[in-house]
Amino acid sequence: MAGGKETPRQKMIGMMYLVLTALLAMNISKDVLNAFIQINKGLGKTSEVLQTKAQATLAGLRAAKEADKAAPFLAKAEEVSKLGDEMIDYIEILKARTIACSMKGDPTGANYEEYMTEDKKKAIDLGSKEGREKVTKLDENQNNTTLLVGPNPQAPRQDPWSAFELKTKLTEFKEKLKAIQVTNIDGKSIPLDNEILSSLDSTFVYNEEPDAEGKLEVWETNKFYHTPLAAIVATMSKIETDVLNAKTSVMSFLAASINATDLKFSDVTVAAVPLQSYVLKGKDYELEVYLAAYNKTSNTKLYMGGAYNGDKVPTPSTFAASGDGIAADPDGKCRFKVNTGGLSLGPHGYTGQIGYEKDGKMEFIPFATQPFFVGEPALVVSPVNMNVFYRGLDNPVEVSVPGVDRSALTVTMSGGSISPSADGTYNVKPGEGKDATINVTANINGESVQMPARQFRIKRIPDPIPSFGGKKPYDSVIPQGDASVAAGVRADMEGFDFPVTAQVTSFLITLSSNGVLKEYKCNGNRISDEASQAIRKMKKGEKIFVEQIMCKMPDNTDRKLAAITLKLQ
Repeated sequence: MAGGKETPRQKMIGMMYLVLTALLAMNISKDVLNAFIQINKGLGKTSEVLQTKAQATLAGLRAAKEADKAAPFLAKAEEVSKLGDEMIDYIEILKARTIACSMKGDPTGANYEEYMTEDKKKAIDLGSKEGREKVTKLDENQNNTTLLVGPNPQAPRQDPWSAFELKTKLTEFKEKLKAIQVTNIDGKSIPLDNEILSSLDSTFVYNEEPDAEGKLEVWETNKFYHTPLAAIVATMSKIETDVLNAKTSVMSFLAASINATDLKFSDVTVAAVPLQSYVLKGKDYELEVYLAAYNKTSNTKLYMGGAYNGDKVPTPSTFAASGDGIAADPDGKCRFKVNTGGLSLGPHGYTGQIGYEKDGKMEFIPFATQPFFVGEPALVVSPVNMNVFYRGLDNPVEVSVPGVDRSALTVTMSGGSISPSADGTYNVKPGEGKDATINVTANINGESVQMPARQFRIKRIPDPIPSFGGKKPYDSVIPQGDASVAAGVRADMEGFDFPVTAQVTSFLITLSSNGVLKEYKCNGNRISDEASQAIRKMKKGEKIFVEQIMCKMPDNTDRKLAAITLKLQ
């Protein structure tokens, strides 16, 4: 809206426009909300794999044959495991509180236990049957903003269960991990290596980030201010995978720091970690498969088995290793890559086994990957008001690619101009042609992907409907009392969803009274005093002709509107 003091009518029009935009936005954002649920589901599977890897590392350390050498490393690994579990427990409760806040409106997220699993260890899965029944406001963004950020986005609240407290705890978690070091039985101090320290610093960083207009805002506001509930839960799940990645990386380093020739494990597990949980059809799916506690000299090789549909992770069956296999790189990781162009849309996964050298012989461990999703490149461009663009107006549109952050999109337009708005939508100004095309390039996994273009028609704003004394061109009579007090001619945009103001600039009134026709030229939208007085003297059955009605439209065109003919009754 324009600056300065607004009339009550302007405020009402503005409020109605905002409400309409919000209602339409909710209707068109269902696919995006569902995409966040699918992303959250994939992140949950990743977390399960990472937890399994951490547990296997602890189990291997506890079962070490030379327990004295393993003891100091085991103690630190258990400390790291506890730090990670406490952080995850906090995030799960914060998730449940956020869901409770969105659903119930309590600013503290009270009674959040209702939105946790039966064992009270995790927030309910929004995509599960229970989640769909209990959580019906996936797009709610007011109540959760009160809990996580507060009313002032420039100064987020710092109370318990706020985004600021989450950031503080994550920073403390990072510093505690960075301080981990072990003194082995020989008295040598072993700190974390620089690669892990650098990874922790780059993962747990919470600097200011640009908003849709490129203005910097604090991390809490950027991630959680007026963000839909489904997106907040997915963001918190992503933070959980960061915590678990950090936890397992440090624990794996501790296990690997005990010389593999000195420490023998009675049991070994395998980690199969996809590099993506969502892959566009035709792009590459990549998988890292390695031992939970590996030895770089163990001659590790990967032997892939068959594919499965990804609906449920199967118990992998042992099969005979054939061929040369995929050899491990210098870090002990075997890397498998397959193009998804020949795969159907939906969930997929792979089975296989990893071979490693133990006591001079090859041992094999079967595995199954967590599901990953193959998706068709899809662009969502949703006009907020209509299915066409209107020349001369600001046309709000929502542009998104499911599963891709808005900041990773580059949006251009032919046949007009398009620019981002403060609320995350885009504003389209059509040109003089009949058609417009919106083009979007998405940065997905570091690669620029051109999405299918979307075309729209361009129309001129329709003519408004004039009225005199409340009567319109399709009316034929008017009570004498209504005609006597008529102030002038209005022009209204009936059935048009945009807040358009059409300004009547002139009209001609012709009165048929006592068998005589007399014309009165009126400038602006007000009836002249002379014409108004003449109408008051008219008798029933005489006629009023309102003609040559001219109005100025927002597209700078002058329109001649339909005439109105009325008989006094």
